[in-house]
Amino acid sequence: MTFLEAQQALCRKLDIDYADIANNNLFTLTDIKDYLIQGAMQAWDYAFWDFAEHAKTSVLSSTDIANGYIVYPPDIAPSTIYYLTIAGKEYKKKSFPTYQRWFENRPTDTEKIWAEFKRLIFFNTNIASVGTDMDIYGKRVFIQPTADADLMPFSPDTDAYEYSGNQACVLLAYAEALSSEKKKNPKQADVERNKAYGILSALSAQLKEGRASEQDKDNPMFKVPDFFRGRRGRGENTIGTFNE
Repeated sequence: MTFLEAQQALCRKLDIDYADIANNNLFTLTDIKDYLIQGAMQAWDYAFWDFAEHAKTSVLSSTDIANGYIVYPPDIAPSTIYYLTIAGKEYKKKSFPTYQRWFENRPTDTEKIWAEFKRLIFFNTNIASVGTDMDIYGKRVFIQPTADADLMPFSPDTDAYEYSGNQACVLLAYAEALSSEKKKNPKQADVERNKAYGILSALSAQLKEGRASEQDKDNPMFKVPDFFRGRRGRGENTIGTFNE
């Protein structure tokens, strides 16, 4: 679905002739586009969609090393980085307070760790060097469609291929129009909004189900230490046997 097709779809729901939109007494073309942008943005923010995955590479400068951080890439949404490497090596994320305490106690430590605070990405400069690549993987921020040929979010590749998320975008835009001062119909707006979120919820559930299979083979979801490793009489088939 293109931005133009979405505009036409929203006009149909509002009983407006898109070809003669200038002569309707309620909504302008700018209104229609604004509602669609709002609806598409709400759908985009609903989940971390696969088509929203984004990667950026930053070449570390002497200033970055001196500061101990880089500024968050402007096209990656806040707090969405799920994987970060420097010189091709994975760095593990820590909370910012943990990161700060870590280096208070270990100022020369070489652990591959990073943290974020506001729009800054902190990293261990003890093992980083100028000219090294930092690869950042996260969620791309929403880019507003402007041209009629621009694709709606759930047509990530071509106009010919789409799925029901685009319908949700139109429904959310419709809800915005219904709840506006021009329509003043918040009750029906809630109905349309619930329909949209029902579609997005179903799509999100499918996405989560698919990603569940991405669990690392050697990294189980729950790591439970063996608190009784030294007990005699304990073997593979005697779990729970704690003979002295």
